[in-house]
Amino acid sequence: MELKLQDARLLSYLYHHAREPNTKIAKALGLTREQVDYKIKKFVDEGIIRQFTAIFNYHAFGYKSDYVLFLKFAKPIYAENFYKKAEKDPHLLGKITTSNKYDLIMELFFKNEEEFRKYLFNLLNKEKDKISNYVFLTSYYAKIYPLKFFGSKKEEGVLFNPEMKEIFMDKKDIQILKMLAEDGRERIVEIADKLKISPELALYKIKKLREKGIVSSSAIIFDMKKLGYFLSTIFIDIKNMSEENEKKIKDFAEKSESVRSIFLSMSKPNCFIQLFHKEHADLINELNKLKELFKNEAIEMDVLFVDYPEKEKINTLPFL
Repeated sequence: MELKLQDARLLSYLYHHAREPNTKIAKALGLTREQVDYKIKKFVDEGIIRQFTAIFNYHAFGYKSDYVLFLKFAKPIYAENFYKKAEKDPHLLGKITTSNKYDLIMELFFKNEEEFRKYLFNLLNKEKDKISNYVFLTSYYAKIYPLKFFGSKKEEGVLFNPEMKEIFMDKKDIQILKMLAEDGRERIVEIADKLKISPELALYKIKKLREKGIVSSSAIIFDMKKLGYFLSTIFIDIKNMSEENEKKIKDFAEKSESVRSIFLSMSKPNCFIQLFHKEHADLINELNKLKELFKNEAIEMDVLFVDYPEKEKINTLPFL
């Protein structure tokens, strides 16, 4: 599907400002409010926008350890059954399937390393005859980038802050966060009505949740296949991960129009990058750029081809 320039700009703007009223969105993009109303409804009806939600700083909830777990199953049916069971996992932020090397990638949050160890030992024990291989990574740096390939080059993206301390949230705060996770465009009057508080208080609470960094950004889950994009993950292991090489990989991610997210780890591989691409040649081009960037370094790279499930909603607050 080839997007018109106006549509691409709207999707890119919504990715970061989905909670803004349509009148403000229209003014920012030089459209009428009626055009914005129509286009958003059209994107939803066609399944291009699958979900409006929010991105949270999980460290504010006391979840200090984030892991990415890669699982390989002995048989495809085992992977399929496990995928369905994992939906209610209170530690699971998101999961995607892959078509090579591993079957499933899971993004998980825990309060500490010990909690993750118990989780992993329990998982491997329960699925001991089904999981044939696994690897996990924990990050010291993680960032989600804007949709640069849609022209969104001024946005900063979302950088997760591992130094953030746990923040107290009252019952109303928690209820608001759950609503934003379920529907990132839930109207203030509707939130106020459900909580039986004034719209002014609801607006104030949301403003404070953002100021404290608990709510990092609005977010949209797109059906990227309908937009003609594929998602791939590049495993990168740089033998000499010096400060200079760390800066190189961060700069690459910042400048690339394809990169969706970057994840730096102290374990092997010490980096993985997710990127969107339309053609296989686009992916090869990004790999060649990385090879050129580190041509004087000992570096290993591997690619996982991943796929988002159709119609599935993501719970961005699984532990609440």
